Amino acid sequence: MDNKLAIAIIFSLLLASTVLWMASAGTNKSEKDGLPKSLDQHYEHGPIYLYEMYELGESMVGITVNIQQNDITNATRSFEVFAQEYDDSSLMVPEWRGYYKPNDVRKMGDALDAGNIPGVFAAMGEVGETCARCHVDTMPDVYNKYYWNDFRNVENVEIDTPEGPKPWVEAKMKYLLTGFDGIGINIKQGNQSNAERSFNMFETMFDNMADACGSCHDSEPKYYISDDIQTMIDDMGSNITAGNLSNAEIIRHDIGDSCHRCHIIHIPPQYAKLDGK
Repeated sequence: MDNKLAIAIIFSLLLASTVLWMASAGTNKSEKDGLPKSLDQHYEHGPIYLYEMYELGESMVGITVNIQQNDITNATRSFEVFAQEYDDSSLMVPEWRGYYKPNDVRKMGDALDAGNIPGVFAAMGEVGETCARCHVDTMPDVYNKYYWNDFRNVENVEIDTPEGPKPWVEAKMKYLLTGFDGIGINIKQGNQSNAERSFNMFETMFDNMADACGSCHDSEPKYYISDDIQTMIDDMGSNITAGNLSNAEIIRHDIGDSCHRCHIIHIPPQYAKLDGK
């Protein structure tokens, strides 16, 4: 089979699978798998629910602080604040009422009134367990919906390629990836000139695609596409030009590790947005 035809077929399959995944990922998780709609109102004008959780947690810790400092009078006051915060927060998202255990809160107050400090902490532990269960069940989705951008927006960014502007996904698969992997393939085959060609492709596409990060990030990068990574890319190119292909391959692996670290940060929250789990 002609090499160009083989490459075209392979690329077409890769691109088709990527586009198919993007299409199937076009909707967020369904309501039954995601968060209750009643939570939305508490994030429309800032993270009100988060602030309420801070107040709730601080008042609970306040009981412990006062007891540790042998200030039972203020421990009682802290409990009263906590009990009110607990009750108020339980009304904010009706669908999450099952996580609240008011009987355990009452046990905490009764133990405090009786001077039974071990009983206070035992009841507090019961309350804390249900708090932790709620956090495990809901916090990732809350962070995802209200704090993380949707990385699917990046696919609408057009990237300069040898063929002209192309969508981000196509530019990545057809040029960035083939440039990066092409370096390693040509090094393994001992082909210095083609390794240089692949390097030039990768370097150009790395620079072109770095701008896509601005779709979400508005601060100066400190990693992944920062100056130290650019220095590594320059060093890899210098080693290829000098014929030090084994050194270039070591550097390429280090650059790949930086790419992987970016994937670790971005892929889990993005996948969590997709239909299903």
